Amino acid sequence: MNKENEREIDLHQILIAADSATEAAEKALLARFRPDNADSVEAFYKSPNALVTSADLDSDKAIIAALKAARAPGRILSEESETNLSQDQSLTWLVDPLCGTVPFSTGMDHWGVSIALRRKGDLIAASVSLPSLGERLSAIKGQGVIVNGSPFSSSSPRQKLSESTVGLEVDGPDEWRRKLASGLEWIPSVSQINTFASATYPISLVCLGRLPAAVFYGIEPVHLAGGALIADELGICVTDDSGQVIDWSKDDELPVVVIGWPNIHDQLIKVM
Repeated sequence: MNKENEREIDLHQILIAADSATEAAEKALLARFRPDNADSVEAFYKSPNALVTSADLDSDKAIIAALKAARAPGRILSEESETNLSQDQSLTWLVDPLCGTVPFSTGMDHWGVSIALRRKGDLIAASVSLPSLGERLSAIKGQGVIVNGSPFSSSSPRQKLSESTVGLEVDGPDEWRRKLASGLEWIPSVSQINTFASATYPISLVCLGRLPAAVFYGIEPVHLAGGALIADELGICVTDDSGQVIDWSKDDELPVVVIGWPNIHDQLIKVM
């Protein structure tokens, strides 16, 4: 499958490669989840408020190995590493091998794996998993969504923002201080706020029809790309806080991303 001409890409083979990488990550992570001996999972901070565990690194290695075994083209841009798979630099795998390191490390379920393939500025394939819940969502751009091997569709669990629970993820204490001072004035317009210390988990809940919307502040594309493509395939809106589409061509941190079912998304944008 290692073809340098992007026009020759077989997207079905690409999705098989993505799912195989997600499956490899699932096995690596579940083997270390809720261990009998908590000390068996090593942890350190690569920067302030950026926890990394040996499980993150094992998952990252498993994903790289699976994509190499599938002869996947392009390069891998992971939260934990960068790897060149081929000379085709128009293709980038955006990978978060463990999105939700903190909840994973404490034995909570709200974590996941996110893998997406970007061609230039377009997200074209994705595989996202919630391993502890046994759910995997996959998509090829323009071809719908598959959940656990079957075609899938969903809808919003709520129609009124005032009755909705909305996910909220803010990256780090500095960003929290800024947002608590100014920027979260929309919160009283919703019924409840849930925060998960993960991006993959709440995005997946939105896609599965269990959460109407989620808002992310100060977040990098590797955390969001997989879920964003799947959301788009389901008819879920993915924009900034002014309702503009996200530019996926860059790897820079995204100031605000709002993901929600159309009716809730529209109401949310109006109060932001």
